[in-house]
Amino acid sequence: MSSSPSLYVDRDTFLHRLNARSKMGLLLGVFVAAYAFGDPLWVFVPLAASFVALVAVGGWPNFKRLSFIVVALFLVGFAVWPAFTDPGGDVLLSTPLGSITEREVLFALGRSQRIAAFIVGGLLFVTTTSNEEIVAGMRSIGIPYAFCFAVGTALRLFPTFLGSANTVRQAQAARGHEVGGRNPITLLRSYVPLLIPVFMTAIRNVQTQAMALEARGFDTRGERSFYNRQPFGTADWLVVVLGLAVAAASVWLRLQGYGTV
Repeated sequence: MSSSPSLYVDRDTFLHRLNARSKMGLLLGVFVAAYAFGDPLWVFVPLAASFVALVAVGGWPNFKRLSFIVVALFLVGFAVWPAFTDPGGDVLLSTPLGSITEREVLFALGRSQRIAAFIVGGLLFVTTTSNEEIVAGMRSIGIPYAFCFAVGTALRLFPTFLGSANTVRQAQAARGHEVGGRNPITLLRSYVPLLIPVFMTAIRNVQTQAMALEARGFDTRGERSFYNRQPFGTADWLVVVLGLAVAAASVWLRLQGYGTV
């Protein structure tokens, strides 16, 4: 696991040079495209595009750091989502406890891919945008500074949270607890004993930061200024138009009946 305290990767790529606000517009297009459709083939398009872009900008190490979260959410979603739709189509699996139909599998796969697309799209955004740029971008479009500060703090603490999880995992392994396994159910069960110490460590870190901010007289009500103000150029406008066009086209196609299970 990488020891970098941040998910931001300092590269000189096209996405890195864009303004944070234009990347928010592009991210909106990816999220709407992933949310609008239910067919796995249609949801795969924004997921694959986000993943290819993530690898191209040097975000593969970040994806590896979060891969266990993506895999866990995908597997849990794939197991749970069939309960939220009606059966239909051919029966793919029949057991004494019930049967799995084609519609249930496609529905679960589409929803799981949607969650993965949200994570990979968000990871692409934080890989190409520093915390300072994100806070400044959100503040420049009128979002209250208290919310911007909360988002920036969460992004800053998230790598620390991952590091704490890895430390707890190693400590539990030293005590004889085996974490891992090829069976997905065994893999998920092996992480259950890590939840309480990991969350207790996260709460302790949050309390420590809150006391440090209070000791320094931090107040979110004052007007803020930012040292590094990014220009909003032609490329940014084109990216915003692209993101809005993708979002509008996705909604229109969905209303026409495309991409449904």
